[in-house]
Amino acid sequence: MTAFPKWIQRLFCLCFVLCFLGIAVMNGAGLGVLLIAAAVLIPRKVSIPHFLPLLLVVSAIVHVAAVFLVNPEPIQDFATMYHAAQQAAEGDFSFQHTQYFFIWAYQTGFVLWEALLLKVFGHMTAIKLVHALMLSGINGLIYLWARRFTDERAAQTAALLYLVTLFPTVLNCLLTNQVASAFFLLLGIYLLTDGNNAFSVPRAIGAGILLSIGNILRPEAIVILAGLAGTAIFILIMKRSVRQHKRMLSGIALAAVVYAVCNAGASWAVSAGGINQYGLSNNWPSWKFIVGFNHETGGMYSADDRALFDDAHQIDTTEQQAEATAAAENQLIRSRILVSPGKLLSLMKEKIYHLWVQSGLSFPMGYLNNPEVSVHGIPGPRFYQYCVTLDRTVFGFAGLCALLGMLSLLRRKPETLTFSAVLAPMTVMACFAVFLLIEVQPRYVFLPQIFLYITAAMGITPLFSLMRETKGT
Repeated sequence: MTAFPKWIQRLFCLCFVLCFLGIAVMNGAGLGVLLIAAAVLIPRKVSIPHFLPLLLVVSAIVHVAAVFLVNPEPIQDFATMYHAAQQAAEGDFSFQHTQYFFIWAYQTGFVLWEALLLKVFGHMTAIKLVHALMLSGINGLIYLWARRFTDERAAQTAALLYLVTLFPTVLNCLLTNQVASAFFLLLGIYLLTDGNNAFSVPRAIGAGILLSIGNILRPEAIVILAGLAGTAIFILIMKRSVRQHKRMLSGIALAAVVYAVCNAGASWAVSAGGINQYGLSNNWPSWKFIVGFNHETGGMYSADDRALFDDAHQIDTTEQQAEATAAAENQLIRSRILVSPGKLLSLMKEKIYHLWVQSGLSFPMGYLNNPEVSVHGIPGPRFYQYCVTLDRTVFGFAGLCALLGMLSLLRRKPETLTFSAVLAPMTVMACFAVFLLIEVQPRYVFLPQIFLYITAAMGITPLFSLMRETKGT
């Protein structure tokens, strides 16, 4: 029997592959699996010279394109801060007299950042584009960090997985303060822990300044410092030597001191400069705990809680009223904590679900989840669910790799442990613990997600080993 000509065989194979790809991408999970396969197989099968500049360029193209393709209007706090930034860019700081910037004075830092970009570039889109480049920088830092304790291909895979994760790309389109803050925080600890000069005085000072900038833009540096402290303690316990790690301890301590001084200095400057008389303070510190232990909302925002105490958090609130309200708030927090273990455990489970499992796309893309909205003829709710499934598929794979990486880390001998390898999962655990105590929202996972992908690189290495063994058999 005569065989088909080779060109017919190849055409048949090509048509079959195209049909398969067409069927796969009709479902978000199918496209997610294809993107995962590409992120895993490309570094394994292809040697990619100059990977970092190529990653930065491709990442910038993806994130910049998303800015023009996904263009939601700023909402909630982000809208308030942007309007204040427009005023600040014109030299008008009257926003400081509103209740929002009295209570959450620390948001003034991001307002000034936006105002600076508006002054230079003059348009909201420019802010998003600058943040898109910073998001590309985060992608590059994931690769550089992972390369410290894994092989080249695993580090490349971790970076590519983050690149094809939809949530950070789309969140940036909302004018969020999370991207710029995370960039400076990540750059700060990367600088502190990099190379033979890690924890040196110049690096500690630089890291402290960068951590302060990140915290001024969004006050999340506390989890970074907790991760640094936890990692240092872990290293000392495992290696049983304080003397050999004096430089590590002094470097972290110096970075923390510089961070605190810069924060205090920035707050004073904002107040003394007439930008916001309350500096960068938080005038309702118990709010995050009030909401964080709300059993009815599962630790998420509560309009009822806000209405309950809102009148006592005005600019003209008397000292006596403030003290009485603080006592009532503390009593409410205690009553929500001192419940049965089962009820408290149920709350913790809900908070874990809201932060780590529920999709964060509801915030930047929630406007699509409306029957009256369509995207190129596709009903909005169907397109939104497609995106959610795609995002959760890639993130779920990264989460499994991170779990595998954590188990791989625990099997290493103490003398082979490095600070950078431990810091990523330790920061994830610090975030996990902190968010069990305070308010959660699905979008708050942005910062811990970065460290989860770095941790995933450790799980990709044994995954590659398993693939080689399977191929060998």
